[in-house]
Amino acid sequence: MRVLYVVEQGAVLRRAGELLLVERDRETLARVPLLRLQLVLLFGNVHVTTPTLATLLERGIELVLLTADGEYRGRLVGPESGSAELRVRQLEAARDEEFALELARRFVRGKLRNQGVLLLRELDEHPDLRSALDALRDALLRASRAGGLGGLLASEGYGSGAYFTALAQLLPASLGFSGRQRRPPPDPVNALLSLGYTLLTQRAVSALRAVGLDPSVGFLHQFRPGRLSLALHLIEEFRPAVDALVLRLLKDGELTRDHFAPPDPERGVRLTPEGLRRFLAAWEHWWDQRLLVAGTHRPAREFLFEQARRLARILRAPAEPYLTVPLEAWWADQPSNASDLR
Repeated sequence: MRVLYVVEQGAVLRRAGELLLVERDRETLARVPLLRLQLVLLFGNVHVTTPTLATLLERGIELVLLTADGEYRGRLVGPESGSAELRVRQLEAARDEEFALELARRFVRGKLRNQGVLLLRELDEHPDLRSALDALRDALLRASRAGGLGGLLASEGYGSGAYFTALAQLLPASLGFSGRQRRPPPDPVNALLSLGYTLLTQRAVSALRAVGLDPSVGFLHQFRPGRLSLALHLIEEFRPAVDALVLRLLKDGELTRDHFAPPDPERGVRLTPEGLRRFLAAWEHWWDQRLLVAGTHRPAREFLFEQARRLARILRAPAEPYLTVPLEAWWADQPSNASDLR
């Protein structure tokens, strides 16, 4: 998936032939071919000419509006694509309690398992992670046995709580991270996690729309106006991959305290413009990695689309199981003791 990020405040996005130009103060900052472009994300005060908007709509290129800090505002999309029959089936499946529970169970277990894989990679240097791993194994077992969505969500909350407490042990205490907190993020780690999850969600929305599914009709949570439920469910198994990227950037010093603005009472901790550019560059490189999954080498970004396609196939033919992407694929040196996280 080819994505354009525009972060320069006051910039203008305009079309010139088969190119999108990013301009500011009569200077051209970037030239991006329209060919194969699928998603444009605008951060903050960025302007788009009306002819450019028309081109994006005509070519099915989605435009996502974010604040300068990376919070989601909304999106501009063209005409709906895909089969109405598939959307009807999606709605029917969401009302089928047994089917919805089993699919939701797959989402939750994929997330919990991949959280465990991330911690397993750090176990040699941090033996005290064993208690969190035990909690994740217990959460996986509880999720397998849950007889309803309430029990399943409780299992997810129990496992993820232990996971984020353990994640704090892997990061410098100076970062002030003690667990997952949002709205506003109180520390650099939470700020990066929130931004990463937002970017991942927007890609999931595009993937679901591309295969003809409604991103708002999910299986794990109750319907809520404005909530992109299915997109949030689709990214569950990929969230630990975002965590792994954040962990690497902070531990390796690619992002430091200097790349974050002072805390704001209403907005919390946010990246500086330079920090945002660094994160987006690392983000694109991370998702360009070629992964080996089920005997196939492909860029990591493609597996989100593959999961959307898999979900569409399951809704058409429910006998096919929903298989999650193992986090081990992100590393060549796969942890040998991940087999008990099943």
